[in-house]
Amino acid sequence: MKTPSLIRTVLILLALAVLAGGIAAQKKKPRVPKTITATVTVSASNPSPEQRRQEAFIAAWSTLNQNYFDKTFSGLDWNKIRTEFQPRVDRARTDVQFHRILEEMLGRLGKSHLNIITPEYFGNIENAKKQSRLKGKQIAAARRAESGSTSGDADMESDEDFFEDSRYGIGVELRMLDDRIVITHVEKQSGATMAGLKPGLVIEKVNGVSLSDLIRQSLLDGNSAAEVRYMLPIQIVDSFLNGEPDTSVFLTCLDENDKPKEFTVPRLALAGESITISKNLPEQFLRYEARSLNADIGYIKFSAFSIPVIAKFCDSLSEFRDKKALIIDLRGNLGGILSSMIGLSGMVTEKQLKLGTFVSRAKREDFIVDGKNKNFKGKIVILVDGLSMSATELFTAGLQGNKRVVVVGDRTGGQSLPAVWTRLSTGAVMLYPVADFITPKGISLEGLGLQPDHPVTLDRKALLNGVDTQLEKAIAIIADGSAFPVPPEVKGTGTASTAPQPATTVPSDAQVSRSADASADSPPPPPPRITVTGDGHAPPPPPIALLPKPKPGPSDGASLKVIADFTAATGGTEALKVVASYEAKGTMTLSQDGDSEANIYAAREFPDKFLMVVSTPAMGEIREIYNGKNSLLQADFGINRNLYPGLDTTRVHLLSPVFNAMDLDYLRGMKHEGEFAIEGRKRHIISATSPEGLSVGLSFDSVTKMLVTFALPGVLYTIGDYRKTDGIMLPFTIDTDVGMNIRLESITFNRKLEPGTFEKVEKCYDKAN
Repeated sequence: MKTPSLIRTVLILLALAVLAGGIAAQKKKPRVPKTITATVTVSASNPSPEQRRQEAFIAAWSTLNQNYFDKTFSGLDWNKIRTEFQPRVDRARTDVQFHRILEEMLGRLGKSHLNIITPEYFGNIENAKKQSRLKGKQIAAARRAESGSTSGDADMESDEDFFEDSRYGIGVELRMLDDRIVITHVEKQSGATMAGLKPGLVIEKVNGVSLSDLIRQSLLDGNSAAEVRYMLPIQIVDSFLNGEPDTSVFLTCLDENDKPKEFTVPRLALAGESITISKNLPEQFLRYEARSLNADIGYIKFSAFSIPVIAKFCDSLSEFRDKKALIIDLRGNLGGILSSMIGLSGMVTEKQLKLGTFVSRAKREDFIVDGKNKNFKGKIVILVDGLSMSATELFTAGLQGNKRVVVVGDRTGGQSLPAVWTRLSTGAVMLYPVADFITPKGISLEGLGLQPDHPVTLDRKALLNGVDTQLEKAIAIIADGSAFPVPPEVKGTGTASTAPQPATTVPSDAQVSRSADASADSPPPPPPRITVTGDGHAPPPPPIALLPKPKPGPSDGASLKVIADFTAATGGTEALKVVASYEAKGTMTLSQDGDSEANIYAAREFPDKFLMVVSTPAMGEIREIYNGKNSLLQADFGINRNLYPGLDTTRVHLLSPVFNAMDLDYLRGMKHEGEFAIEGRKRHIISATSPEGLSVGLSFDSVTKMLVTFALPGVLYTIGDYRKTDGIMLPFTIDTDVGMNIRLESITFNRKLEPGTFEKVEKCYDKAN
């Protein structure tokens, strides 16, 4: 028995990580959802430094032992590794020494995505921020005194921790070139432009704080040169250059002759918007730019993979419909939400593409995307650099492997894996991967990065002369045209109905491309349907569903009485007959990941129309629609597919277990299996057969008469929190044995539903160019 696409999709999206590794979370100090508890016993209420280090070591080793995606540990004996490093941990006299030892242990696995971010690193950033803020106040005060101004605090920075506000800043991008912090891009109509900053300048000091000293200290604290190279430019922008509106930052920059020059740069509102990438991470700031470079070439640049980018990208393609080529600038794009790749990839291809393969501890799963009605058919060049990571690498590698794009720039960061944070007892943060991604070329990007087709490095001298060498190379390649081979013919029609279903253990919401392709060879049980397995088959059903399948025949009297009592307790069939429609609103949480919560909306119009919408700020809406004629699955991130042609939807709705439990046309051959004490209360247990011949198991509370569980092969619903709504008792909680828990806030009867409620919502990419 198959289960429908919506709940498969929701489970994968919400139960699993939505970030494909990368360092998006490193932009700010991460919000760690939980701490791994070590198996060492600490007797003191205030553990000693030695005890904390022991606890952190065991926690780090155990976490990887249980969750690292490669069960072979790259051929290493992980138990032997623990034995080898334990004596060195015992001898460590400081946390700095310990963290270096821990980094060395993780380094044995050869994956750059395994990181220890030391508390000293964050501490030095915090101290430098405070020093910068203090000096900024002093400089502003001295200049006001010098000018005789008493106008107040226009340039004064408040005592609040304003550095986390990315909406206001000076409008520059930074990179480390030759171990110095260099401005590589200046936004138009920004404070930097007003102050006269330009690409190629080296920032030597921010409010008098030396950046070279900060680089040196970060290396002394045990951070690798690679970590400093990609983390520090981001931290400087977020923690030093961004800040409160109507304030200024004072910079000392080196010009083309390496002569220091002072700049007073106002912080202004930046072009962009705040977006949610994950509940466990701070809001990110999305910058999106689209413009024409010339009559033939369009240019698009965005800073994060997210749902809002899809609509913006689609609008840009409408604007560029007459262009012959497109440059997508993903330099500095740290990644984001994997599922957004489905919509974005679909708008640059006419055919079905395999972007790569995810490999988890459990299995391998292909990542398939379908072409959209609106798709750009011209030449495409993607620009990348060392700060192109995460979903950026997967997106680019997938299109490169299918010969759809030409890639120009520097090798990407090699931070491409779905990853998890955990805080250790020493205050350090450990990042570790839980899956791998294999490109269409058969290459794992983790720790290696994506090699551009045309390697080009930014040059400071060229930047000072106003030349972006990477962008100029992309334009030249388009003009030449010979670098664009004809893509190979891809088998497929844009659907993948025979694709295997993803395992819930694969930690990537990108798998939704597979999960949306439910087979229609047998009708599904009423939603919510929550069975997800790696091979597309239902797992063993819960115990109550394993009752002996009853033979066709009349229902026994005891069962009929239990059903009659339940029907009366809900308000009776007469009360239900007047219900022509209902709406339900609430939240849905996955118990295996308590931080995964979504809003849920359901609408039912009897006899055969049903809508279920699951939404989160990060993922947008996922909609499953049944309108009596057809059924379809839609998602804001790009899925739009028909589901079950010809399906009888008269029993498909959110509260169907309750309605079916009092329907004698549905429950056939009922047998009263007995009355048993379960969880401290007595329940009547009934077995029955559905009209489709499925085994059905039900249990009812002997005192309240209410339905407690409803089971079909592969799924068990636990129902509770009954409340009276317009004289009818209905459940406000629906839990499942695979961890999906629905908590309703309201149920409304017979409200006039909006026209189009049960129809497809047309998106930009549904319209052809």
